[in-house]
Amino acid sequence: MTTAVRTAVALPGLVSVALLAGCTATAPSRVRVDMAEGGLPSCKTFEWLPTQQQPATLTEQRVKGAVLTELKKKGYSEAEKAECRVTYVLNVHERPKNKPSVGVGAGGGSGGIGGGIGVSLPIGKRNEQAGTFTIDVVDAAKNAQVWSGSIDATFEKAELNEDEVREVVTKVLEKYPDRASK
Repeated sequence: MTTAVRTAVALPGLVSVALLAGCTATAPSRVRVDMAEGGLPSCKTFEWLPTQQQPATLTEQRVKGAVLTELKKKGYSEAEKAECRVTYVLNVHERPKNKPSVGVGAGGGSGGIGGGIGVSLPIGKRNEQAGTFTIDVVDAAKNAQVWSGSIDATFEKAELNEDEVREVVTKVLEKYPDRASK
């Protein structure tokens, strides 16, 4: 068997292997919800439960505003001695923005067949912030968590901007019961 014929026979197999190696499956982020076994209490009013004893960060202030706005749209109201309290948790870590990639090429001409495989490795400090954003609802009378909704997301920085906050809060609270429609 000539070299050109062996290359023509082996090339489709190499292309398949390289394509499979270069593919990564990324599922879109979905909201995960967990609820207490007894179900949700019949909360009509909410208050914000601060995350720390220190002054509120910009992210916390933005999240508080967005959460309370979304809950009001759903038919709930804010009160000092509310039936439920709401807070959030944000766990963020840095990860490379550009992942290594594999490229495959094949071609022919002048009676020969050729192919090539290339690998791209990111160089530099182009990283993004990835993490999990969670909203928790606590029954004030029992002082127990009764609902939790979370989503995995990427952010520009560890300190979330207005648009990022609005997007994750809206997505998570889509899963929280709507009182306005009742």
